[in-house]
Amino acid sequence: MIIALVVLGIGWTNFFSAIMKGADKVKEIPVVRNITDTAQIEINKILNNVSSNVVNNIGK
Repeated sequence: MIIALVVLGIGWTNFFSAIMKGADKVKEIPVVRNITDTAQIEINKILNNVSSNVVNNIGK
């Protein structure tokens, strides 16, 4: 209910603009950046392994 009142008070566009600015600031924190970078590297490894297995098993 409080969030709805805030959105009505400052406007829909301003509300989401403020959320996006806050998210950008959080992404710049070194600990958060390290976690997201590590997660991205690990996800890429997993996706590469899965795609390699699929390609290798197509002819079998």
